[in-house]
Amino acid sequence: MADSKRIVILGGTRGLGKALAREFLGRGARVFITGTSGQSLGQALSELSPPGGGRGDGGPSLGGTVLDLLSPQDLPRVAAEAEACLGGVDHWINNAGINQEPGRLLDLDDANCEKVLRIDLLGPLSAARAAAPLLARSAGWLWFMEGHGSDGRIIDGLSLYGCSKRGLAYLWKALAREEGGRRFKVGALSPGIMATDFILQNREKQGEEDWKRSARMFNILADRPETVAAFLVPRILAATRNGSRIAWLTNRKAAARFMAAPFARRNIVE
Repeated sequence: MADSKRIVILGGTRGLGKALAREFLGRGARVFITGTSGQSLGQALSELSPPGGGRGDGGPSLGGTVLDLLSPQDLPRVAAEAEACLGGVDHWINNAGINQEPGRLLDLDDANCEKVLRIDLLGPLSAARAAAPLLARSAGWLWFMEGHGSDGRIIDGLSLYGCSKRGLAYLWKALAREEGGRRFKVGALSPGIMATDFILQNREKQGEEDWKRSARMFNILADRPETVAAFLVPRILAATRNGSRIAWLTNRKAAARFMAAPFARRNIVE
């Protein structure tokens, strides 16, 4: 059991965020999620709600609110609502993010560039400022979500998103060093590639042959969010060292999958 740990997940209405919320709830934690609309939030809360409402001595086990990281001024409100709902915060997970429009860097318009960088890079920094007082009171954890580009690798058509994640890798390491675990600890989660709408949404924008090549790669390297969440959650709860990085798809695991691909077909995406 999670000993009633109190968890905030920004971007918890779909994909990995929703899978993390479900896994935490299954381990006895209390969870507060955000979504970008009342409709998506309400649907996720309904699907995640434990039988009977899940209310215990410490209050409700699940809550949430609407948040758009393009409006960072809302983050203090989100932090206050989360603290009021949960009675404090032990783990704050910056999971919310968006993908870029596929294309070359110099072909992307200013509006798309600004939106991606505001949500994927500046958003987590603003969230860290809002979360810091709560986490200092509980000596808790602030987690950042790595992604393509965090390690400096470049994939054509995703360079803007990669820029944001490369910057985020520097950001979380700098915060971990500056905090030094004195008020709260800072760490990163590296989930690898997952079969969510985050990668599948570009299917219609690719030609059939391009998608077939992408699908072959995804079926080797990608995983379902539930699989990744089941790996990450117990390690999040067990983490003790400031600056920890919890990685699911390691280089060794990726290499092993490529070697096994001719003999063990994986059907993650169609």
